[in-house]
Amino acid sequence: MERARLLAGVILTMGMARADEFADHARPLLSKYCCDCHGEKKQKGGIEVASLTTTEEAFRHHRFLKSLAEQVESGKMPPDDEDEQPSDDERKALVKELRKTLATLEEGHFSRNPGRPTMRRLNRTEYSRTVRDWLGVDFDAGKGFPSDGAGGEGFDNVGDSLFIQPSLMEKYLDASHRILDAVYAKPELLARVIIARPDATLSPQQAASAVLLKQAAIGFRRTVSEAEIAPFLELFSKRLAAGSGYEDALRPPMQALLVNPAFLFRVEADQAGKTEWRVREAELATRLSYFLWASMPDDELSRLAAEGKLSDPTVLAGQVRRMLQDPKADSLSRYFGGEWLGYDDLLAFSEPDLKRFPEFTEPLRKAMYGESVAFFSNLVRENRPVTELLGADYTFVNDVLARHYGLPEVKGPQMRKVALTDPNRGGIIGQASILTATSLPLRTSPVKRGKWILDTLLGTPPPPPPPDAGVLPADDHSEHAVSVRERLEKHRSRPACAACHAKIDPLGFGLENFDPLGRWRSVDVNGKPIDSKATLAGNVSFTTPAELKAYLLSDNELFLRNLVRKMLGYALGRPLEYYDEPVIVDLVRQLRANGLKMQPLILGIVLSHPFQNRSATR
Repeated sequence: MERARLLAGVILTMGMARADEFADHARPLLSKYCCDCHGEKKQKGGIEVASLTTTEEAFRHHRFLKSLAEQVESGKMPPDDEDEQPSDDERKALVKELRKTLATLEEGHFSRNPGRPTMRRLNRTEYSRTVRDWLGVDFDAGKGFPSDGAGGEGFDNVGDSLFIQPSLMEKYLDASHRILDAVYAKPELLARVIIARPDATLSPQQAASAVLLKQAAIGFRRTVSEAEIAPFLELFSKRLAAGSGYEDALRPPMQALLVNPAFLFRVEADQAGKTEWRVREAELATRLSYFLWASMPDDELSRLAAEGKLSDPTVLAGQVRRMLQDPKADSLSRYFGGEWLGYDDLLAFSEPDLKRFPEFTEPLRKAMYGESVAFFSNLVRENRPVTELLGADYTFVNDVLARHYGLPEVKGPQMRKVALTDPNRGGIIGQASILTATSLPLRTSPVKRGKWILDTLLGTPPPPPPPDAGVLPADDHSEHAVSVRERLEKHRSRPACAACHAKIDPLGFGLENFDPLGRWRSVDVNGKPIDSKATLAGNVSFTTPAELKAYLLSDNELFLRNLVRKMLGYALGRPLEYYDEPVIVDLVRQLRANGLKMQPLILGIVLSHPFQNRSATR
C-alpha cells in the first residue's frame, strides 16, 4: 500500500510538471488584472500575488486563495476605479480555478509529506516537568531559564524557535547542581536514582554500570548501550579512585547526564536511503508523552515501546485514554489551551490599574486562571464536545471568583464545577481570564476582544493596522461622557480603517457588558447605559454575549478547523505546511463523526500520518 501511495504521488507530481492548470488558466488572469497593484514592485494593502505562479506556489499560499476568490467573485477585486476590468467570463474562470486548486489541496490529490520537525530542545516547561518525573524533585528546575519564543502555530514547543543561547548552557549547569543537591538531600529520591550498590556479587563498577544504564535510558528516553555509558562510567571510576565514596562518585556522571544533548534535546534518527519513514517506537512514545504530558514517557509507555507494541493502534489508543486520565494531562489545559486561547497572558501581561480596580488581587488573578485551566481540563478528561469552549452551561469557581461573578456562595479556595443559569457567562468567552487579558489597564477594548475572536477562535486574523491608524485614549472616563464605542465609530469613518473595523468591532461590542475584569455591567464608567448592539456583514445582528456565542456556533466550521490546526501544530511541534491541509480536513471530518468530542480528536491526531511518520526533507 505504501509503495502504491508513493507511486501515485510520483505520477501526480509528474502530471503537475507536464500540465500545471493553475499556471495555464489562473496565472494569466492574475498577471493581467492584479499584478500592477499587487506584484513584485508594488503591494497595495500589503497584498502580493506575483508569487502565485504554479499550483505548488498556490498551495503554499492557500490561506490567501479563499479570500482572493471571494474578492474576485464579489467584484471588489479589481476595484472599480481600475480602467481594465475582467469580463464576467474571466471573473468566473478565475474564481473557478482558485476554488478548484483549494479543493485539490483539501482532498489531498498531490504528493503528500508527513513533515520534518526540527530537532527540539526541551523548552523550560518540558525541562522542569521532565526532571520532576525523572528524579522526583518538587521545585521548578527550569525557573530562571530564558523565556522560549513562540513559533509555528503560536506555541513555545516548536524546534525552529527553540534556540540555544550561550547563557542557557550556564543555566543548565547551575540547574544540574540544584537538582542533584535536592536528590542527595532526600534518601527517598536518592534511592530512586541509585538502584544498585556494590555487594558480594557486584563490584562498584558493575553496580554503577547498572545505575547509569537505567538512568541514561530514562533521561535519554530510549534504550542505551554499554558503549554509550562508558564515558560516564569512567567519570565514576576516576572519582572513586580519588577517594570518594560510592554515592559521591556517582554524582559527576549523573550531572553529565543532566547536561547531555541526548537529554536536553528530543532527537529522532534519520533512516538512511528513505525519503519517508515511520518513527521508531521510542520516538513515538516521546512524541506522545510530550504532546499529552509535556514530559517524558513513564515506565508503562517506555516498556510498550521497548516491546514493539506501541505501533499497534489498539494499544496506542488505550495508552492515549490512560494518559488523558493522569493528572499530568493538565499540560494540555495549561500549555496548549493557555497559549492558544491566551489565558496564560493573564499571568504574564495583564495589569489592570489598581487605583481603578483595587479588587484585582493576586488571589483573584489566580482564580481567573484556575477557572480556565479547570474548564479546559474537564473538556479533555470528561470527553466533552469541543463546542462547549464557546458555549457551556457550567464553569469552575472558588470562593473568590464566585463573589467576583455574583454567583451563589462557594466555600474555600478549591475550584469546583458549578451550574450556570446565565447564558452570557458560559464558555471561554465569558471567563474573566480572557476578558481581562483582552482589556486595557483602564478600560475594555472592543478591538482587542474582537481581534481575539477573529484570530484566536476562528483563525481569520485581520491585517495589522496602517502606520497612521492612530491610538484611542487609554481611559474611557471622559468629561463629556464620550464612550469608547462613539470614539471607535469616529475612528471607523476613516476609509483606511473602515473595512477591518467593520469585521472586528461588532464582535467586541457584543462583549461590552463585561467590564475590564470580566464582571457584568449595565452602565459604563461614565454612567451611560452599555450599548452592545452589533451588526456584521450579511445583516447579522446580536446584542448580548449569549447571542454572539449563538452566532459563532451557528456555523462552526472555522472554529473547528482552527482548533484542529492549533492542536495538530502543538502536537507536531513544527509550523504546519500546505501538505497538512488534507490532514486537517480529515480530522475535522472525524471530529464531526464522533459527536465533536475532545478525546477522539486527540486520538485522531496521534493516529495521523504526520504524527507517526517523518520525512527526509520538509
